[in-house]
Amino acid sequence: MYQIKHNSRVENFVFGNIPDYLFNRTNALSNKRLAWIDYAKGIAIFLVIYHHAFLGLLAAGLPVNKFLINLNMAVYSFRVPLFFILSGLFISQGLKKRGLEKYLKYRGKILLYPYLLWAILQVSFGFFFRSYSNFPWGPKLFLFILYEPKYTGQLWYLLALFNASAIYSLLTVKCRLKKTHHLLLGLVLYLLAPALSFNSLLQQLSIFYIYLIIGTLLSNSILSGNLHLESYKRFVILLPIFVVSQIYFLRHENMDPFFISYKNAGLSANWLLNSDIKMIKYLLIVLIGCSITINLCFILQRWQKMKIIRLIGFHSLYIYIMHIILIVTVRTIFIYILNYRNTFVILPTQVILAALISIVLYNICKNSGLNWLFEFDANAFKTIFQKFQHQLKIKNV
Repeated sequence: MYQIKHNSRVENFVFGNIPDYLFNRTNALSNKRLAWIDYAKGIAIFLVIYHHAFLGLLAAGLPVNKFLINLNMAVYSFRVPLFFILSGLFISQGLKKRGLEKYLKYRGKILLYPYLLWAILQVSFGFFFRSYSNFPWGPKLFLFILYEPKYTGQLWYLLALFNASAIYSLLTVKCRLKKTHHLLLGLVLYLLAPALSFNSLLQQLSIFYIYLIIGTLLSNSILSGNLHLESYKRFVILLPIFVVSQIYFLRHENMDPFFISYKNAGLSANWLLNSDIKMIKYLLIVLIGCSITINLCFILQRWQKMKIIRLIGFHSLYIYIMHIILIVTVRTIFIYILNYRNTFVILPTQVILAALISIVLYNICKNSGLNWLFEFDANAFKTIFQKFQHQLKIKNV
């Protein structure tokens, strides 16, 4: 039975349906999906890849043009919060559909499991190729996977999103907290974030929980279409506000709660007040960036153009998981094999290849029965175990 399925996959690839085999185009562009969601995820993951590729070039000591530096900072603030807002839109539906226990298991399968698996793979990869890396990889990082996720590179996001989703679900179902109570909790956690910098697990949750809650609060209005977010007028109004907010951020980069240090501050009332004012400004800048991005994505859905962004957004989770390894690989090839150092060429090449190769690798794995690399699959592990047992029996005979 397995052999028949495998052959059909090979035939599907050989006899002409390459776009579906490598890019899963039919499912990604299905009319059953909310196109604007995939557009938003596509834009957000592009910004994430750009940021990490940019940081890698800086760490490698390459000269980076000031335009590329400013461009990175202009899109820095809202890229990850947007993912949390989008996730928050569907939590209530997920809880109603699955119930608490099944919902938590589902989130564990698609977030916690790949975090643990790929964190181990990424730390192993970094340690093996540490001579070409910009990061001090070492065996202790395997322990940090459990309680200091910032050392796992980009993968911390998966754990932070799982933790935020799990806490929201438990408090909603078990403690019957209302959304307004969650909003208050999220705001308190957000303002306390600088003081929690001693542990990245706690700080990441405290920073991003509020964005998940904002998504849950806006869920009914956005998904029902009552806000008319495809409006051109809204975009024209938001655009100058967005530009002004980003210019302000470029001149006041110390507002990011990740980088507000509580050391030597003594947690005084004056320090807390000044820090909280900075963070509220940053929160507003983030929400402006998220708002115009969502507005733009509704417009793209209306136009039905630039479907490559939809395709990338559909695969955003898998791109997020793999892109750091691919960025490092492409950068290494340019610098150490081709001896090429033009960042205006290397940076966009890294972004494009990291996105496209991630999509291709994921779909090849999925079509080859290796989907367990990205999502927990008990049946797949059972099949692997049975084959292993069968091989042992053959050897013993």
